Amino acid sequence: KIRDLEFTVTGEGEVPQALAELIGKKREKPFKLTYADGQDMYIVIGEGPQTGGGYSITVKELYLTENSIVVDTELLGPQKGEEVGVEKSYPFLVIQTEYLENPVIFQ
Repeated sequence: KIRDLEFTVTGEGEVPQALAELIGKKREKPFKLTYADGQDMYIVIGEGPQTGGGYSITVKELYLTENSIVVDTELLGPQKGEEVGVEKSYPFLVIQTEYLENPVIFQ
């Protein structure tokens, strides 16, 4: 581990249009992808369809090693007693960080 990377969790309306379209196409199944626009890198983790709402994804770690970027995330379920409904939800997380050439390793 060389250093932790600074990042921002980006909202759906703040991602580049091409990336938003890609997320929309992939959301039916769990997916992991990276997207770069020359200035920033976006790391996207989608957990596929979940029954009900209340799901979120949290970043446990994001750091740079000698030859890669490592991202570790966790899917969190609804809180006990939380009203979640029955409609499917498609939790995903978009992490925006500095543009680096290194490959991303998902843990």
